[in-house]
Amino acid sequence: MHWIIQNNIFSETGWDQLLQTIDRFGLAHSVHKVVPFVGELEPPAVLNHTNVICIGSYSMRHVAKREGWIPGVFDLFEQDFEQQLKHWGEHMLNAGSVISSFEDAVFTEELMFIRPTNDAKYFAGRVLSREEFETWQRQVCDLKLEDGSSLTPQTMIQVVKPITIYCEARFWVVKGNVITKSIYKRGDRVIYASDVDDSFTAYVEERIKEWQPHDAFVIDVCDTENGLKIVEINTLNSSGFYAGDVQKLVLALEEAYSV
Repeated sequence: MHWIIQNNIFSETGWDQLLQTIDRFGLAHSVHKVVPFVGELEPPAVLNHTNVICIGSYSMRHVAKREGWIPGVFDLFEQDFEQQLKHWGEHMLNAGSVISSFEDAVFTEELMFIRPTNDAKYFAGRVLSREEFETWQRQVCDLKLEDGSSLTPQTMIQVVKPITIYCEARFWVVKGNVITKSIYKRGDRVIYASDVDDSFTAYVEERIKEWQPHDAFVIDVCDTENGLKIVEINTLNSSGFYAGDVQKLVLALEEAYSV
């Protein structure tokens, strides 16, 4: 399998570990710049087969689909929040979200959490004040100001009252198996650590028995005032590594998808 890797996408040690692992095991690869939004590669990848995996920005799904690369990108665009809610229901942290277009969204509290309903990375999920959101909404919808993303007034988002979160962890799943995991936040502090409590792992394993959005994906879970919950799913190809075991992940993907 050939690895297409975007240059300098992750400003963390996981990026170095990825390249070191690929070099250590002599895996075929090439490093490219990626044109934002359209996903074109610079220089183009010239290959005589389609057994290719991409690691980089989510926009790489466009070139992967066009070239017929397998597995290419484990695209979760269609598995948006509403699909997740159908399968996981109250296990979703933000199950009580109101879904609307960006231009029609309304804050019913002074502070609200917002994020896109799908995995297209228009913007990162965040808590905003009513004033901050309305200013941003006016810039996008009324003033038509560009914010460097593909966000539009019609982009579908979810809005919900924030819930107190004590700890957050990421799990990498390949073919129904948890491959590696990492804590990435305790309270309001960003902390990368591999010592994830077994209760988190058991919870994830139960949830992925119920439903999996793709053959390979990332799932973030958290401990909250209401117990363990699913924060979100993310495209594995475009997710930060935190303190996950990158070598274990690379080898799992090689075993699952090399032909």
